[in-house]
Amino acid sequence: MSTSRHKLVDKSTIAAFNRDGAVLIKSLIADPVISRLRISTDAAMSQSENYFRRQRVWEYDDACREYCLHSTASQLAAEFLNSVKVNLLYDQVFAKQAQALATPWHNDQPYWPVRGGPVLTVWLALDPVKYNSGPLEFIAGSHNWDRWFQPFSTNNDGSPDNFYETIDEKFEPLPDFESERDQHNILCWEMDAGDVLVFHALVVHGARENSSTNMRRGYAVRYTGDGVTYHTGAEVNPRIINPSLKDGQLLDSEQYPVAYSRD
Repeated sequence: MSTSRHKLVDKSTIAAFNRDGAVLIKSLIADPVISRLRISTDAAMSQSENYFRRQRVWEYDDACREYCLHSTASQLAAEFLNSVKVNLLYDQVFAKQAQALATPWHNDQPYWPVRGGPVLTVWLALDPVKYNSGPLEFIAGSHNWDRWFQPFSTNNDGSPDNFYETIDEKFEPLPDFESERDQHNILCWEMDAGDVLVFHALVVHGARENSSTNMRRGYAVRYTGDGVTYHTGAEVNPRIINPSLKDGQLLDSEQYPVAYSRD
């Protein structure tokens, strides 16, 4: 668990996150860590053929565990969440192969078994990310809409398959954001290896197709802030549920450990 007190980001960067729902942090992670995580990422690709199902790698990989629980990533999450402590929800490998299709627009929290407080992702670039190699895109400010879009399942390449069945009236049909691009402020950054994106669990985002000849590897870690509690429902990703918790309980557990604390 990380306990450093040295501030990693300034107030203007946090203000940009609160306004837009996503920010880029340059050169956060050093090359030796990147090298170890590339090895871990490549090994994790055998976990599943499905683009979205390479998850919970930290539970069996030492390099990923060290990064999730003891690197600056968890402290960074605490600063953006303005939380005394953060819990690790889960981690996920995203390796977009050359010529892979675009990742559809969505927001994340409808898929996750948590409610009641702030949640975000720290997304680390393990390779240079160019505009033609599948960069992430964000609809600025969409995290402030408080709109929960209906989750969908995917094919192996990450393209949408079927929408989850749900009785939760909070979820609304996913709009055709692609046809509405000119109606929104869409953020997109090229990245160097070691750069990270920090983005809110409700910000609407996707990723462009990878039209390059190179694979684009990213490593996403999901952190929760103060007051977040466990919640299950038909829409939740079954691969990240925690059978040791009941709805309404705080997340502190073996599966969702405390990753950072200011105490």
